[in-house]
Amino acid sequence: MVAASIDDNAADGNLGKPNVNLMKVDDIRKGRVKMSWIYRYIASLKTPCGEILVMDQDGQKCRFSLKKNPYHLDCHLFSGTQKEVVINTDTNYLLCIDTNDLKLGHTYEVYLAGSKLHFGDSDEHTEAVSGTFNGYSIAIGAYDPNDDEKVFQAEKYSLKKGFVGIIVPPPQYDESRFRGYNVEMLRDYSGFRFRLLDYAIQEIKFPVAWIKNDYEGQSEYEAAVELWTT
Repeated sequence: MVAASIDDNAADGNLGKPNVNLMKVDDIRKGRVKMSWIYRYIASLKTPCGEILVMDQDGQKCRFSLKKNPYHLDCHLFSGTQKEVVINTDTNYLLCIDTNDLKLGHTYEVYLAGSKLHFGDSDEHTEAVSGTFNGYSIAIGAYDPNDDEKVFQAEKYSLKKGFVGIIVPPPQYDESRFRGYNVEMLRDYSGFRFRLLDYAIQEIKFPVAWIKNDYEGQSEYEAAVELWTT
Protein backbone atom coordinates (compact mmCIF):
# COMPACT_ATOMS: atom_id res chain seq x y z
CA MET A 1 0.00 0.00 0.00
CA VAL A 2 1.39 3.38 -1.02
CA ALA A 3 0.16 6.83 -0.03
CA ALA A 4 1.49 10.34 -0.40
CA SER A 5 0.11 11.38 2.96
CA ILE A 6 -2.14 10.20 5.73
CA ASP A 7 -3.96 13.52 6.05
CA ASP A 8 -7.26 12.12 4.79
CA ASN A 9 -7.52 9.27 7.24
CA ALA A 10 -10.11 9.55 9.99
CA ALA A 11 -8.83 11.43 13.04
CA ASP A 12 -9.78 8.66 15.41
CA GLY A 13 -8.24 6.05 13.14
CA ASN A 14 -10.14 3.06 11.78
CA LEU A 15 -7.41 1.45 9.73
CA GLY A 16 -8.22 -2.04 10.95
CA LYS A 17 -7.04 -4.11 13.89
CA PRO A 18 -4.07 -6.36 13.11
CA ASN A 19 -4.56 -10.09 13.25
CA VAL A 20 -1.31 -10.88 15.06
CA ASN A 21 -0.38 -12.60 18.27
CA LEU A 22 1.54 -10.84 21.01
CA MET A 23 5.23 -11.40 20.34
CA LYS A 24 8.36 -10.93 22.39
CA VAL A 25 9.07 -7.25 22.91
CA ASP A 26 12.77 -7.74 22.17
CA ASP A 27 11.95 -9.32 18.81
CA ILE A 28 9.71 -6.41 17.91
CA ARG A 29 12.22 -3.72 18.86
CA LYS A 30 15.10 -5.40 17.04
CA GLY A 31 13.16 -5.82 13.82
CA ARG A 32 12.84 -9.61 13.87
CA VAL A 33 9.05 -9.38 13.52
CA LYS A 34 7.89 -8.73 9.95
CA MET A 35 4.78 -6.58 9.67
CA SER A 36 3.04 -5.31 6.52
CA TRP A 37 3.07 -1.60 5.76
CA ILE A 38 -0.01 0.57 6.26
CA TYR A 39 1.50 3.65 4.61
CA ARG A 40 4.82 4.07 2.83
CA TYR A 41 6.84 7.28 2.61
CA ILE A 42 4.44 9.82 4.06
CA ALA A 43 5.31 13.32 5.27
CA SER A 44 3.05 13.63 8.30
CA LEU A 45 0.67 11.71 10.55
CA LYS A 46 -2.50 13.49 11.67
CA THR A 47 -3.92 12.51 15.05
CA PRO A 48 -6.82 13.88 17.14
CA CYS A 49 -4.15 15.64 19.23
CA GLY A 50 -2.12 17.24 16.45
CA GLU A 51 0.28 16.34 13.69
CA ILE A 52 3.34 14.11 14.09
CA LEU A 53 6.31 15.16 11.98
CA VAL A 54 9.90 14.10 11.34
CA MET A 55 12.15 17.09 10.62
CA ASP A 56 15.81 17.33 9.68
CA GLN A 57 18.30 19.83 11.11
CA ASP A 58 17.54 22.24 8.25
CA GLY A 59 13.82 22.34 9.05
CA GLN A 60 12.77 20.11 6.16
CA LYS A 61 10.22 17.33 6.50
CA CYS A 62 11.50 13.76 6.27
CA ARG A 63 9.42 10.92 4.93
CA PHE A 64 8.55 7.90 7.04
CA SER A 65 6.37 4.81 6.87
CA LEU A 66 3.78 3.29 9.16
CA LYS A 67 3.19 -0.24 10.44
CA LYS A 68 0.86 -1.69 13.03
CA ASN A 69 2.59 -2.14 16.37
CA PRO A 70 2.46 -5.86 17.29
CA TYR A 71 2.79 -4.89 20.96
CA HIS A 72 -0.87 -4.21 21.79
CA LEU A 73 -1.69 -5.64 25.19
CA ASP A 74 -5.16 -5.13 26.62
CA CYS A 75 -5.24 -2.62 29.49
CA HIS A 76 -7.66 -2.44 32.40
CA LEU A 77 -9.58 0.69 33.37
CA PHE A 78 -11.04 1.14 36.85
CA SER A 79 -11.78 4.87 37.24
CA GLY A 80 -15.21 6.18 36.32
CA THR A 81 -16.72 2.78 35.60
CA GLN A 82 -19.15 0.51 37.41
CA LYS A 83 -16.75 -2.39 36.88
CA GLU A 84 -13.35 -3.08 35.40
CA VAL A 85 -13.23 -2.26 31.68
CA VAL A 86 -10.72 -3.68 29.19
CA ILE A 87 -9.44 -1.07 26.75
CA ASN A 88 -7.36 -1.27 23.59
CA THR A 89 -7.01 0.75 20.41
CA ASP A 90 -6.66 0.26 16.67
CA THR A 91 -4.40 3.32 16.50
CA ASN A 92 -1.17 1.78 17.76
CA TYR A 93 1.64 2.12 15.23
CA LEU A 94 5.35 1.97 14.55
CA LEU A 95 6.62 5.09 12.83
CA CYS A 96 9.54 3.78 10.76
CA ILE A 97 12.35 5.86 9.29
CA ASP A 98 14.61 4.24 6.70
CA THR A 99 18.19 5.13 7.60
CA ASN A 100 19.09 5.13 3.89
CA ASP A 101 17.09 8.36 3.71
CA LEU A 102 19.20 9.94 6.47
CA LYS A 103 22.67 11.49 6.52
CA LEU A 104 25.43 10.38 8.85
CA GLY A 105 26.06 12.84 11.67
CA HIS A 106 22.86 14.77 11.01
CA THR A 107 20.27 15.44 13.70
CA TYR A 108 16.54 14.78 13.30
CA GLU A 109 13.44 15.34 15.42
CA VAL A 110 10.23 13.33 15.77
CA TYR A 111 7.54 15.31 17.56
CA LEU A 112 3.87 16.16 17.98
CA ALA A 113 2.88 19.63 16.79
CA GLY A 114 -0.31 21.19 18.11
CA SER A 115 -0.49 19.88 21.69
CA LYS A 116 1.72 19.96 24.77
CA LEU A 117 3.09 16.66 26.07
CA HIS A 118 4.85 15.71 29.29
CA PHE A 119 7.21 12.95 30.40
CA GLY A 120 5.23 9.73 30.26
CA ASP A 121 7.05 6.61 31.35
CA SER A 122 10.17 4.54 30.79
CA ASP A 123 11.09 0.89 30.62
CA GLU A 124 14.22 -1.04 29.77
CA HIS A 125 15.93 0.97 26.98
CA THR A 126 12.75 2.95 26.23
CA GLU A 127 11.06 6.22 27.14
CA ALA A 128 7.75 7.83 26.21
CA VAL A 129 6.14 11.25 26.25
CA SER A 130 2.37 11.53 26.59
CA GLY A 131 -0.61 13.81 27.07
CA THR A 132 -4.39 14.14 26.67
CA PHE A 133 -6.21 16.55 24.33
CA ASN A 134 -9.62 16.73 22.69
CA GLY A 135 -10.73 13.66 24.62
CA TYR A 136 -7.83 11.49 23.42
CA SER A 137 -4.67 10.30 25.17
CA ILE A 138 -1.54 9.98 23.02
CA ALA A 139 2.06 8.86 23.49
CA ILE A 140 5.26 8.73 21.43
CA GLY A 141 7.99 6.31 22.47
CA ALA A 142 11.66 5.85 21.62
CA TYR A 143 14.06 2.93 21.90
CA ASP A 144 17.67 3.73 22.81
CA PRO A 145 20.05 1.13 21.32
CA ASN A 146 22.90 2.54 23.42
CA ASP A 147 21.19 2.60 26.80
CA ASP A 148 23.38 -0.13 28.30
CA GLU A 149 26.55 1.61 27.14
CA LYS A 150 25.34 4.91 28.62
CA VAL A 151 24.74 3.23 31.97
CA PHE A 152 28.20 1.64 31.83
CA GLN A 153 29.86 5.00 31.10
CA ALA A 154 27.83 6.74 33.82
CA GLU A 155 28.83 4.13 36.40
CA LYS A 156 32.49 4.43 35.39
CA TYR A 157 32.34 8.23 35.59
CA SER A 158 30.58 8.18 38.98
CA LEU A 159 33.16 5.78 40.40
CA LYS A 160 36.00 7.95 39.11
CA LYS A 161 34.47 11.05 40.70
CA GLY A 162 33.88 9.29 44.01
CA PHE A 163 30.10 9.63 44.02
CA VAL A 164 28.50 7.37 46.62
CA GLY A 165 25.05 5.85 46.21
CA ILE A 166 24.24 7.70 42.98
CA ILE A 167 25.04 7.32 39.30
CA VAL A 168 25.74 10.55 37.45
CA PRO A 169 26.11 10.65 33.66
CA PRO A 170 29.34 12.12 32.31
CA PRO A 171 29.29 15.63 30.81
CA GLN A 172 29.71 13.96 27.42
CA TYR A 173 29.40 10.32 26.38
CA ASP A 174 32.06 8.56 24.34
CA GLU A 175 29.97 7.98 21.23
CA SER A 176 32.71 5.94 19.56
CA ARG A 177 31.24 3.04 21.55
CA PHE A 178 27.68 3.72 20.33
CA ARG A 179 25.97 2.11 17.37
CA GLY A 180 23.08 3.05 15.12
CA TYR A 181 21.86 6.35 16.51
CA ASN A 182 21.87 8.45 19.66
CA VAL A 183 18.43 9.51 20.88
CA GLU A 184 17.24 11.87 23.60
CA MET A 185 13.95 13.38 24.72
CA LEU A 186 13.25 16.95 23.61
CA ARG A 187 13.31 19.50 26.40
CA ASP A 188 9.69 20.50 25.81
CA TYR A 189 8.64 16.80 25.85
CA SER A 190 7.04 17.10 22.42
CA GLY A 191 9.02 14.13 21.14
CA PHE A 192 12.60 13.01 20.54
CA ARG A 193 15.81 14.10 18.87
CA PHE A 194 18.20 11.59 17.31
CA ARG A 195 21.48 11.66 15.41
CA LEU A 196 22.52 8.99 12.94
CA LEU A 197 25.88 7.45 13.84
CA ASP A 198 26.13 4.63 11.28
CA TYR A 199 23.99 2.41 9.09
CA ALA A 200 24.02 -0.62 11.39
CA ILE A 201 20.23 -0.30 11.89
CA GLN A 202 18.06 -0.34 8.77
CA GLU A 203 15.04 1.34 10.33
CA ILE A 204 14.62 3.61 13.32
CA LYS A 205 11.23 2.96 14.91
CA PHE A 206 9.16 5.22 17.16
CA PRO A 207 5.97 3.67 18.63
CA VAL A 208 2.96 6.00 18.46
CA ALA A 209 -0.46 5.31 19.98
CA TRP A 210 -3.61 7.20 20.86
CA ILE A 211 -6.98 6.22 22.33
CA LYS A 212 -10.31 7.93 22.94
CA ASN A 213 -11.19 8.57 26.60
CA ASP A 214 -14.66 7.00 26.80
CA TYR A 215 -14.69 7.07 30.61
CA GLU A 216 -13.14 9.10 33.40
CA GLY A 217 -9.60 8.26 34.41
CA GLN A 218 -7.36 10.25 32.09
CA SER A 219 -4.26 9.02 33.89
CA GLU A 220 -5.22 5.41 33.19
CA TYR A 221 -5.67 6.09 29.48
CA GLU A 222 -2.28 7.79 29.45
CA ALA A 223 -0.82 4.79 31.27
CA ALA A 224 -2.22 2.57 28.50
CA VAL A 225 -0.64 4.50 25.62
CA GLU A 226 2.61 4.72 27.59
CA LEU A 227 2.59 0.93 27.99
CA TRP A 228 2.11 0.40 24.26
CA THR A 229 4.92 2.79 23.36
CA THR A 230 7.53 1.57 25.85
